[in-house]
Amino acid sequence: MRIHPRFLSIAFVLSIGFGAQAEEVKPYPECTQQTSDPVASGAKAAFQAGEASFNEADYPRAILYWEDAFRRECTATGMLLNLARAYELNNQKRQAVVALETYLQREPNSGEKSQIQRRVEALKKGIEAEPPPQPTAAPTTTAPSPTPTTQPPEQQTVSAKTPSRPIFPLVVAGVGGALFIVGGIAYLGASAEVNDFASRCEDPDGRDGCPEDEIPQANDARKRQSSAAIVTLIGLPIMAGGLVWYFASPKTSAKTTVVPAVGRNFLGLSVDGKF
Repeated sequence: MRIHPRFLSIAFVLSIGFGAQAEEVKPYPECTQQTSDPVASGAKAAFQAGEASFNEADYPRAILYWEDAFRRECTATGMLLNLARAYELNNQKRQAVVALETYLQREPNSGEKSQIQRRVEALKKGIEAEPPPQPTAAPTTTAPSPTPTTQPPEQQTVSAKTPSRPIFPLVVAGVGGALFIVGGIAYLGASAEVNDFASRCEDPDGRDGCPEDEIPQANDARKRQSSAAIVTLIGLPIMAGGLVWYFASPKTSAKTTVVPAVGRNFLGLSVDGKF
């Protein structure tokens, strides 16, 4: 994918003007999409997942999701404002400046132009006020110790993910629980109608038979009662099986992610992980 020279110049000015920092500043590639790309149907799901992470103050993960969403749907320039806010909260002020200036370049007639320009100026002033990076002290050499040391050299610790059980069995249990609850409610409602009709068919005054005009309604209520009972009986073992599956599954370090998947002709869940 071709990168516009204008964006390269932005990254270069930032790296020279603000000094060498640990933050990596990257430009945004030129957007060649003319309209919404049907192939990029996962952009909305990635945006929603990033929004959930942002609301949980998990800014690095929100940035990953939103960058992926913008890469898929670069015509959604408003996403650059979301990215700028996440960069700023994640202490990536220089990348926030790139996001805001890119937005102004792609939306020159935006009604928020003056407000965004003031925001860019405030970010640049904050960057200039940052203390310069401290020089790394040269290691000092000492005389070798007469006795060998058993202390290992300093090592960089690598964080590992906490083992967890797969989430898919809980999804199965949730489906079974929903069937059990919905079927139970429908069964109770239909049973009340059947019992009401049966009570009116009793003959305390010596009358024979039931109201003929209500017999079709009673038959319909009895059918709904039988169908609801079947749904309830199906949902209960599914819910129990999902819970047993979940607690019997060994814990693994692989992480399973369930995010909404929204496309042009479908709506569902996207499950990412190992079961």
